[in-house]
Parts: sequence; C-alpha cells; structure tokens
Amino acid sequence: MNPKRDHCSESQINPVEHTADAGFIIKGRDTGELFLNSLKALYLLMDPRQKSKEFILKKISLEAPSTEELLVLWLNELIFLAEQKKIVVDKIGISIDGNKLEAELKLSEGGINGEVKAATYHDLSIKKDKHGYCTKIFFDL
Repeated sequence: MNPKRDHCSESQINPVEHTADAGFIIKGRDTGELFLNSLKALYLLMDPRQKSKEFILKKISLEAPSTEELLVLWLNELIFLAEQKKIVVDKIGISIDGNKLEAELKLSEGGINGEVKAATYHDLSIKKDKHGYCTKIFFDL
C-alpha cells in the first residue's frame, strides 16, 4: 500500500489485515450508506442464512455521544440479533441525524456460519472527504 494514499479513496468495502481481529475500510456517500456498508462488511464475516420466508418488522432507535460510538452500537445490536435471537436482516431503512439512528428492519429467522463477538473501538474513526464518509472498523472474532 502506498503510504501517501488515503485509505478512504479505496472501494466501498476493503479488508484490513490484523493479527487477532477482522477489519475493513468502509465508505459511503453519507453516514446512512456508511452504516449500511458496515452491515455488509459484518455479514461478510457472519455469512447469514435466511431460514424462513416469514418476516418480522422491527424499529430500532439508538443514540450515542459520537458517530463512531453510534456505529459500534449499531453493529453490536445487529450481532446480538444474529447471534442471540437467530434473526438476520433482509432489508433496512435507515436514517441518521447527528448521533441518532432510526432504523426499520425487515428481519427473518436465520442462522450464521461465522461467529463475530463484537464490533470494537480499535483504531476507529469516521472521516469525511470529497467522496463522502470513510471508516476503518475491526470486529472481534
């Protein structure tokens, strides 16, 4: 990797090498897309499987002191749903206003093939540039 190159100029989701965790550099035109792409990165690790054609609609409201903390809270909520409740996201409507998130989830019963313990705060930051937003996030496996 060219050290002068900004990691935010990469494609939407890029893996990051790390010894103990799995990490990604994630982009989005706005914070909503950044959070959606972060879910896609999480699901690359979890490899969810939908088991039912029946759906559950769920609204989630989250608030945190910072956008970075909101991202971790969001991802850990989705990990909890998949790991503990055995439900996976089929479709999402998401709205982010500052450090508040409102989401409408269409969920279905499902399972996962890859275990993820949590999204972490390791090296976490969200940057804004001319292309939109970018973050580097790590997951504890």
